[in-house]
Amino acid sequence: MTHYHLKYRQYWLLLSIFIIFTVSSLMLLPSHWFFSGNDHIDSQIIDKIFHALVYFFLVLWFSGQYKISFTFFLVITLYGALIEFIQYFIPYRSAELMDIFSNQIGVIVGIIFSISGLGGWSKKFENYFF
Repeated sequence: MTHYHLKYRQYWLLLSIFIIFTVSSLMLLPSHWFFSGNDHIDSQIIDKIFHALVYFFLVLWFSGQYKISFTFFLVITLYGALIEFIQYFIPYRSAELMDIFSNQIGVIVGIIFSISGLGGWSKKFENYFF
């Protein structure tokens, strides 16, 4: 993946590691911590929206440091599939194809926003503030 030339690359990398750690942890925690079991249909819809929003955020975040490419798309897609695969082996989680589909919706919308002008935002941020 081709990255933007950033003045504070090491700080962006540390923040990126923190974000990946946080997202991975949240995706592997028990889902009942986030959703009540009262209304199964509403919690399922909210879960899918949450998946799409998380991957939308991830694409926007990483498009600030890396240029959008097929490799970029593939890495984020494989990360989502890996998290679902790991969830399959965790007793209190479940792996669902609809979660992967929701992830992909977030990735695609994030890429559209990135291509539309948000890509490279961290370079713009550095130029404006530093």
